[in-house]
Amino acid sequence: MNGNPSLCENGTAVKQKIEAIPGAMRQMGWTVSAELMERWLQSPPWVLPPEWKSNNPPDPVSLSSLHVDQRIVRMSWAMSHPRVRIAMRELRAKMANTPARGILRSRLADMSWGTQNRIAFGSLQDPAVLLDKTCQSNYETFGAKLDTMDDLYGSLGMATLKVAVIGEAVRDERTQRPALKVTHAGFYNRDTYDFNDFQFLGTWTRDGVLSKAQMLMNTALDGMAFRWGGEPIGNVFNHDFNAYRCTAGFGGDFVIYSDVHWERADLTLDLG
Repeated sequence: MNGNPSLCENGTAVKQKIEAIPGAMRQMGWTVSAELMERWLQSPPWVLPPEWKSNNPPDPVSLSSLHVDQRIVRMSWAMSHPRVRIAMRELRAKMANTPARGILRSRLADMSWGTQNRIAFGSLQDPAVLLDKTCQSNYETFGAKLDTMDDLYGSLGMATLKVAVIGEAVRDERTQRPALKVTHAGFYNRDTYDFNDFQFLGTWTRDGVLSKAQMLMNTALDGMAFRWGGEPIGNVFNHDFNAYRCTAGFGGDFVIYSDVHWERADLTLDLG
């Protein structure tokens, strides 16, 4: 929980407008964005450590249910957006490239082969948090600030699409050289839901967020463009959510994992 006194002093003023945003999202049909924000608003206060957004995230399997959501974001919904399908196409092309093979080689090295020269590598029943630790081979980022303002923009923004490959690992009895016979590739989203750093999150009314063109007009007309929509909520920034957390005693950041979209694959990767 953020203990900055200035945030707490300002928090009372922003509490009402922050709590109005999920309703505005639903007015626009942004159901996933609304669910994610409602989870944040209803969670105990907690600030995501900055390193979780960098190259040093925690073991995903170790995450508390308070700090990870595996329910709200579904791949069927994500794939209804062209920019996710484009990212999937790019990821298919590199799920077994040289860097991916290096990652898979290290994952095989962590496995307990015992006396067997064959071992299952992942399962179709594995959730994304487990695949992320054991079978993930590559990733592709998607999203940009100039993207269309839609439910994907409001919920994930700039996010990461990952791929995991599963099948059977085999080892040559004589040389002990490993290979991976891939039967399926699983695609999933991993993102963080937090309000760290400075970011402008749009100009909102109770009917929804103004478009980018409307926000420019709103700036030019000194706020008069609120007449584009319903009752004003106002300009919203990340620091408004931190003020809300300090005042309301709620507001918990979390990591997002989607479910897994599986596709059949037929690859044999030499990982020696």
